[in-house]
Amino acid sequence: MKRKSVAIVLSGLLFFTLFATIVFAQEQDKPITPDQQVIQPQPVVQEQPRVIEEALVLSDPTVAQSKKWLIGLSGEYWYVSQKNDRYVCTNSDCSITDLYAAGTMKGKLPGGTVTFGYDKLTVSYSYRKGSFDSESTLQPNYTSNHSYQPTTGTEDQTEHELTLRVLLGPGSPHFNPYFMIGYNQIDRTITETLVNPGWTWNVNGSPTLRENITMKAPFIGLGAIIPFNKYIGMRLDGRFLYVRGDYAMEGVDSSGLPRKETETLYGCAAVGTFYWAIWKGLNAQVGGKWQYTSQGDGKHYIDSANKWGAFGMIGYTLKF
Repeated sequence: MKRKSVAIVLSGLLFFTLFATIVFAQEQDKPITPDQQVIQPQPVVQEQPRVIEEALVLSDPTVAQSKKWLIGLSGEYWYVSQKNDRYVCTNSDCSITDLYAAGTMKGKLPGGTVTFGYDKLTVSYSYRKGSFDSESTLQPNYTSNHSYQPTTGTEDQTEHELTLRVLLGPGSPHFNPYFMIGYNQIDRTITETLVNPGWTWNVNGSPTLRENITMKAPFIGLGAIIPFNKYIGMRLDGRFLYVRGDYAMEGVDSSGLPRKETETLYGCAAVGTFYWAIWKGLNAQVGGKWQYTSQGDGKHYIDSANKWGAFGMIGYTLKF
């Protein structure tokens, strides 16, 4: 009888265990009702691409963080080495030109840039001052005995440039477009000397001739910042220039009047810059610039200009 009672108890326990197991399994299979408190899976964060984009474009030393400030200072060094052929107009509208002097030019233009930025806005001012040495050969049509005449020269140049740049739209991790406006002024003093002894310029009776040219050029442009990673990238931009040129030469023209003129010209420029965020705010930049300025209005006092230059910069930027 005792054994029978134990068997009944054990059977009851086994049955209860099986029943509890089945009920627990069924409860696990039931759908979750709305009033149950559960931990919902987090949605996919959609802002991640923007965070990546900002992190990359901020490697550019001229870009401030969102709603924050930037101040930077850099020293720069430009070098120019190129052909320096000069042309004169041979008809009233300057649609036909003739080679006046064939030559070369090379020299340096050191300077510096200070940069201020806030959010997507950047303002920079650059100052450069240097000189270029030239060698030219006057063509026979423009010498009194119709022979080639060599010259040597020096061009002293001072340049001021103010630029305002605004980043456009959200961009992408590797392409951030911008719009820019600015003002560029170049003051040039050109001294050219005839090499052969006994020869003089007919406008002043001296072997040395001096010219002064001031080019004042407001401009607009478009460009893009193209980060490669969080350390290096590049900037590319194109500009359109509206130029006022003031010219003065020693001596007088064929009418006995001073050789002075103010002319309106047009031009374009392209600038490419590679930047490297070295460590914290320390950065380096290298690049090149091409600029073309049209001929004047037919007076041919201001020649068309086609100049190339390469530059390097080292600076420090504080972002706060």
